[in-house]
Amino acid sequence: MAQSIGIGVIGMGWMGEVHSRAYRQITDRYWDAEIEPRMVICADDVEARSKQAQERFGFQASTSDWREVIADPEVEAISITAPNHLHLEIARAAAEQGKHIYCEKPVGCNPGETAQIEEAAREANVFSFVGYNYRWPPLVQYSRQLIREGKLGKLTHYRGRFLVGYASNPRGVLSWRFQQELSGLGSLGDLMSHVIDMAHMLVGQVEEAIGNRYTFIPERPLAAPGEGTHFSVSSGGPLAPVANEDYVSALVRLANNAQGTFEVCRVISGPKCQMAFEVHGTKGALSWDFERMNELSV
Repeated sequence: MAQSIGIGVIGMGWMGEVHSRAYRQITDRYWDAEIEPRMVICADDVEARSKQAQERFGFQASTSDWREVIADPEVEAISITAPNHLHLEIARAAAEQGKHIYCEKPVGCNPGETAQIEEAAREANVFSFVGYNYRWPPLVQYSRQLIREGKLGKLTHYRGRFLVGYASNPRGVLSWRFQQELSGLGSLGDLMSHVIDMAHMLVGQVEEAIGNRYTFIPERPLAAPGEGTHFSVSSGGPLAPVANEDYVSALVRLANNAQGTFEVCRVISGPKCQMAFEVHGTKGALSWDFERMNELSV
């Protein structure tokens, strides 16, 4: 008999929909795991969006107050897909109530908040997980296997990048992702965190780094509260400053003195979702690009 797990999702924007859709697919795609997610309650501060999510994804209830998700006794695991400035408060409350936590990166607005969330989950002895989804394509895991088996020899070079154009239109609205008080970091937290995580998994820890950042589009149209996503475009209206970075790059030294470069951008033309890496060693090399997910060059 399948084990039922009560699910709550906080933040029913783009990523809240992605998490909810994924939970619903588990009983089909992983039927032999004998796990059955039970969609208990979803929350969003925009009531209409929360109610729509309830209907779309089969939640038993919806609310505009995330605290009701934490308090619901049927909820055992919580997806935190709310804006970054809410991560710390929500994660602490979830941990205190013994709820397991799946938080979207970058887990808070800055590294200090990330550390506090980790501490809260560890002290509460709950499972915690971060949404680094690019780890899991089969060829990424195979790349890791080849590296661990020594097929590439001693690693010498690593290049990681995440180039996307979701914000390349200057009329793209000033969503919370562009506001420092709501998101903290810009491309560093949104995109570079994926690149760093991938490097950690494949090669090892970053030992030294020197970085660079830049904002190409300094102003954007104000967004209508509760409407659209960070893909939304406005044809008119007042502009306001972008408070964090569009572009980040870094020169790095990784474990065992492998030398590397990281580069991310959210306003570049051309790539749509180029999360990619190249690894070189004394015996060989490999490269992978999410835009050609089922191809690996070795």
